[in-house]
Amino acid sequence: MMKPEDAWLAALGQLQLQLHRSTYDTWLRDAKFLSYDDKVFTVRVRNGYAKDWLEQKLYRAVKHTLCSVFHEQVEIQFVVHNRPRREFYDNDTQPSGSEYSTDDTETHYSSIYVEEAPPADDWNPQLNSAYTFENFVVGPSNQMAQAGAQAVSVNPGQVYNPLYIYGNSGLGKTHLLHAIGNACRQRGLRVLYATSEQFMNNLVEAIRGKTTSDFRDYYRGVDVLLIDDVQFMAGKDSTQEEFFHTFNALREQGKQVVIASDRRPQAIKGLDDRLRSRFEWGLQVEILTPSYETRLAILNDKSEMKGHPLPHEIAHLIASYTYASIRDLEGTLTQVLAYKTLMGNHLTIEVAEQILAEKQGSIPVPNALPRRDVSAVKRQISLSDVLQATARFYQLSLDDILSKRRTKDVSYIRQLAIYLAREETQASWPEIGDAFGGRNHSTMVHGYKKVAEEIETNTDMRREVEDLRKHIHQAAV
Repeated sequence: MMKPEDAWLAALGQLQLQLHRSTYDTWLRDAKFLSYDDKVFTVRVRNGYAKDWLEQKLYRAVKHTLCSVFHEQVEIQFVVHNRPRREFYDNDTQPSGSEYSTDDTETHYSSIYVEEAPPADDWNPQLNSAYTFENFVVGPSNQMAQAGAQAVSVNPGQVYNPLYIYGNSGLGKTHLLHAIGNACRQRGLRVLYATSEQFMNNLVEAIRGKTTSDFRDYYRGVDVLLIDDVQFMAGKDSTQEEFFHTFNALREQGKQVVIASDRRPQAIKGLDDRLRSRFEWGLQVEILTPSYETRLAILNDKSEMKGHPLPHEIAHLIASYTYASIRDLEGTLTQVLAYKTLMGNHLTIEVAEQILAEKQGSIPVPNALPRRDVSAVKRQISLSDVLQATARFYQLSLDDILSKRRTKDVSYIRQLAIYLAREETQASWPEIGDAFGGRNHSTMVHGYKKVAEEIETNTDMRREVEDLRKHIHQAAV
């Protein structure tokens, strides 16, 4: 029978894949196994609000997943740190409007508990200590964001205020926010991390309980404020109004504000123009989908942290697939390691390929599949794959890309294809030149460098390259 603590970790791994990222991060990420007795799992959560939410909103999903992993019907008891707390806001009156609905069926708002506003040494910053700069894997896709975050942590309030980090879900924005917070906290600064949903929920309850003064002291009495998923404030006029004044109050005091979103300020529909302009005051940095090398480094780091380092051939295999986010990559790693832990079997390349095939939604690879040459993992993308996928992506013929035509549109597309041919295959420059219609080495290098330099500053082009890269990988599966 599986150990209860292993069952809880395995259940968390499955829940991370099942639930929306913000739901998992907010309510389950910090949930820790404490004990198992008489078919009851006791799990510690960080505050009363998390306890209430898990019991009322997520209990059935968590229990079902845990029972399926543990192969036994069990119950779950959620407990909070044995620390003084108070109900931050009481239900009372509320303003009208859908933003502050009190319908019992509404899942966004419930009684909120936070730690009593404590002295500095007892302040709860809502940080995850596991997210640091030391274990953040840096690559071309996130180098600028990491550098900006580190600069802010060294001189909070002095440079890049606000720091605005944006990119698709699951690429490491939240990790950087916590890394900034942990670094600043080590220097004795008061830090607070909150999602925009938590900020909004706290505001709703403050208005109901007529304790907006306490709310403002809580959010404006910090040295560093970290707000995640700010895009969810869009269309919430009262929330935006309060955050506008909170932002101004902190900045006027020389305090640091760091914001994360899934898109740049200009692209958030329903965002107040005053907030948009303030978000643009500081530094905006984007995180992109990680490259093959970065994916490989992440896999090696994460598997070692979990105490189960991956064999090189399996790490290369997993990294060779395309993932929408780092969270998807880590979810695949969790599944692979869970198989090893739960089944007690030796992890082979055949088993890993089976798991990956099922996860990618393709036909499962038979167990009799011959062992692949690990050195060929990255070469699964061929020059022909790049050329044909590029032609389909831009609705051109292959002859258009290979021809000597130098029209602006075709030349631009050809250079993108050259860049990705060099990045995604192990072909030499002469081989790439031959594949692109017999072009010489210097022409290939010039096209590659032109794109490499441009994507450093051109966000639209960077996104286009990433979209084309994904299309190439999907077409090659």
